Amino acid sequence: MKRGKINNSTKGIGGWLLIILIDFIFSGLSTFILLIQKLIIIFTSHAKAGVYISAVLLVTYIFFIWLTAYMILIKKKFALKTFIISAVTGTIFLIWYYIVSQLINNNPIYIPNLLFVIVNIIITILIAGYLFLSKRVKNTLIK
Repeated sequence: MKRGKINNSTKGIGGWLLIILIDFIFSGLSTFILLIQKLIIIFTSHAKAGVYISAVLLVTYIFFIWLTAYMILIKKKFALKTFIISAVTGTIFLIWYYIVSQLINNNPIYIPNLLFVIVNIIITILIAGYLFLSKRVKNTLIK
């Protein structure tokens, strides 16, 4: 390999980047279904403020996770910034939905819920590490 040239094996949407891209798309779709459920609750019953907060967090997360997927598809570095926003809102939603809302409603926090939140945060940190440290991502995403 000559100096200054990019190794083609680490360029393009492939490997783990492709798997993460597919994960983002499915995450957006499954979260959209959860958003529909929240909207049905809002329009068919007397929803508490927590449902509105959940809906706002879900809309924000869906928008930014799909924007991240789109930015990866068109190979723009802006995908890294949109991922950070989606990761933060997604984490806030998980903590809100699985922990805080349980405390507000005086329900016990179930260990599986707590483990689910912790595992999701760990996965998000691993994905962030990959997106910011991977040669493939650096070689694929341009301005």
